[in-house]
Amino acid sequence: MTKFIYTILIFSLTVSNIYAQNLNKKEEKSKKRIQKHIEYLASDALEGRGTGSKGEKLSAAYIANEFKKLKLKPKGEDGDFIQKFSVVTLRMSKDSSSLSINGIHYRIFSDFYPLSYSTNSKKVNSTIVFVGYGISAPELNHDDYKNKNVSGKVVMIDIGSPDSQTAHSKFANYLSLKHRVEKAESNGAAGVVFINNGKEADDPSGELSKSIKPSSIPVFFVKEGKKTGCVEGLEFPVTMNSSILSIVSYGHNVIGYKNNKAKYTVIIGAHHDHLGYGEIKGSLEPNKTAIHNGADDNASGTSAVIELAKQLKKRKYKKYNYLFIAFSGEEMGLLGSKYFVENPSIDLKKVSYMINLDMVGMLKNTLIINGTGTSPFWNGAINVLREDSSDIKKIKTTESGIGASDHTSFYLAGIPSLHFFTGQHEFYHKPSDDISNINYNGEVKVINKIVQIIKLSQAKSKLEYSKTKDEETKTSFKVTLGIMPDYTYDSEGVRVDGVKDGKPAAIAGIQKGDIITMLGGDKIKNIEVYMKILSKYSKGDTAEVVYIRNDNTYTAIIKF
Repeated sequence: MTKFIYTILIFSLTVSNIYAQNLNKKEEKSKKRIQKHIEYLASDALEGRGTGSKGEKLSAAYIANEFKKLKLKPKGEDGDFIQKFSVVTLRMSKDSSSLSINGIHYRIFSDFYPLSYSTNSKKVNSTIVFVGYGISAPELNHDDYKNKNVSGKVVMIDIGSPDSQTAHSKFANYLSLKHRVEKAESNGAAGVVFINNGKEADDPSGELSKSIKPSSIPVFFVKEGKKTGCVEGLEFPVTMNSSILSIVSYGHNVIGYKNNKAKYTVIIGAHHDHLGYGEIKGSLEPNKTAIHNGADDNASGTSAVIELAKQLKKRKYKKYNYLFIAFSGEEMGLLGSKYFVENPSIDLKKVSYMINLDMVGMLKNTLIINGTGTSPFWNGAINVLREDSSDIKKIKTTESGIGASDHTSFYLAGIPSLHFFTGQHEFYHKPSDDISNINYNGEVKVINKIVQIIKLSQAKSKLEYSKTKDEETKTSFKVTLGIMPDYTYDSEGVRVDGVKDGKPAAIAGIQKGDIITMLGGDKIKNIEVYMKILSKYSKGDTAEVVYIRNDNTYTAIIKF
């Protein structure tokens, strides 16, 4: 522990001194303001700023007060800076949900849990019958329901496959749980209990999703299915009681407006929510109950928005009005930015462009700007930024307007959008994303680049919008290597910025700093190629990985 803290301190001192000689007096004042904001937003007092939590409300109140001090016009609801939106989460009721098979009572969450396909408020008293994999595929001469009367009964289904749980299985079109639940319903089943006997597939997620349409019957997963004693030909008494609660909480966007009486407006935003104690989906240490302070993600971006509001209030860049927004609900799926786009407090047709700041507090040598394909204007402007490399050595760009942050909501609404980002790191979505790691000097330089972009855009009226080339490219993954790529790395291969314990890369001995150059005989040119290669693999597959460490080349066998 001591060694770890010492390493972090050395790292912090190193990154904070990268630009130590480059700050002038005005920038030093900017740095102190940014530091004050981040230290509050990422403090334990705000308990990780989980959407709808007390800490998130404190965060919103703090930002609103800063906007008020800057004399911005409130653009939330009812003359306030706050725009409130509802967040509905689903939870299984512990008190009124139950499962009993053959007289044995199973414990909610410990022994079983509901799936999103489950209906709500329904009790079943019947018998349970095992129906193998729950697949009817006549063209493959396979029917698990043949000669079985399951009408009014609960069916037990193994989530595995008759041959193999891979993309190459001839039963691939029948393996989704949704398909199997629908087949059970069509055969008159009163409920479904899934088990995982072969462990070829991962256990299904216990997170209840509003995006999945529930069936008309209760659907549960039992963790130790073999212990139920249910086998072909035997039936046991069963009771199922499904009770799912809809819990409504509220997220809080914070919106301030600088009215320069211009025809068009520029939106500058960042999300201020984070992961609370890790209970919100996305924590990379989900089994560790600790405050996820989110200093870089995204107290850094929120602080930059407040600082930009202060700077743009004084500067003579009056070609545009400016709308400053701190979004909530980003970690839950861009909820706050989606809500604003659907319920805007200004006319979005009169928005020239949007700038999103998400994780801008850990600059090393490279600044990443995503979304450069969303307007023809961006490439020329960013080339001007590149000409001055005295403050930031490299600027790396990607064209797509779609990404895992709030600019996506605006791009999809037809607004040119940029996302400023200083790269992923080993502290991402962990309790260790704390203020000791922040490069405050570097964040000042990032803000300077954004101001420069805004200055350059003064020559324009409303930026032309472009659809990006790769917006239709959707890569799905059935496996993970378990690495965090270094998105600032721009040479051949993928440099590893972190390795997740227990995942294939860690088991194979791959370490932080290694550069992966080949996977399964395919050459990895960059991270985009790496993702396409990874998407070809399924659980259980093996592949040779080639990587470089300290100028030496190594090979290892990865098992997914």
